[in-house]
Amino acid sequence: MFRVLVVDDDADINESVRAGLKLAGFDPVGALTGEAALAETDRCCPDLVLLDQMLPDIDGAEICRRLRADPRTKRIPVVFLTARAGEAARIGGLALGADDYIVKPFSMQELVLRLRAVLRRATPVELQLPPGWVRLRDQFRVWNSYAEIHEARGEWRDCLELSRSILHNCEGALSPAERATIYRRLAVCAENLGDVPEQRAWQERG
Repeated sequence: MFRVLVVDDDADINESVRAGLKLAGFDPVGALTGEAALAETDRCCPDLVLLDQMLPDIDGAEICRRLRADPRTKRIPVVFLTARAGEAARIGGLALGADDYIVKPFSMQELVLRLRAVLRRATPVELQLPPGWVRLRDQFRVWNSYAEIHEARGEWRDCLELSRSILHNCEGALSPAERATIYRRLAVCAENLGDVPEQRAWQERG
């Protein structure tokens, strides 16, 4: 799951973008200032930085420069997401080393597709994975997002069935941590549905 750092000082935009990315299968984290963004990249290096140009402290252009100058972060894809729509602004952003430039307002669907394209280009050929595995990962991300929604709403039967489907169809593409999370979710679902034997079985596997 790709970790995307969303840097935008508008809290509503930041939250809505992160919500959309989460539903699309990303692992988003937010920062409202340039300082917070740099601190987050230092704490846990993301797979991609989605960066507003106009921030209250350090502007996006300077953040991009610093990321490109640091050996630890110079290869992180950077995508500007900004209200600056002029050709000069786009060219300037790309000249700084950004991998793409998206203008507000934007379509969430287009944003997701363009981020995936940037991440595909950023993945070394030797690390690219078989299409079948990638298909299973995409399927897992979609089903898992819906399972999380059902769990949050207390829709235990739907959550249970989706989680079972994930294990049945996608288990070979899951990490140990992802499998453990699904076992935990299945145990919670079984507990809320009153199925004690199944609850115990999933707890033992998890």
